[in-house]
Amino acid sequence: GDVILVSSVDPVIEGDTLTLHCLHRSTNSPILRADFYKDGSLIQNQTTGEMNITTVSKSHEGFYYCKTERG
Repeated sequence: GDVILVSSVDPVIEGDTLTLHCLHRSTNSPILRADFYKDGSLIQNQTTGEMNITTVSKSHEGFYYCKTERG
């Protein structure tokens, strides 16, 4: 697809803050309007192209992805 979800390359430790970024694959530029999903369920609509998970815990484990109007 045209969209990629970028997260930290470093391991995430419980209690940390994690920021996920939704980017255009071809240009690596931020996508401003994106829906973020976890395990197939919508969890946030963002107009910044990023989603923050504060105080990461085991309950945050899962498959995350973002969708835009383009797919």
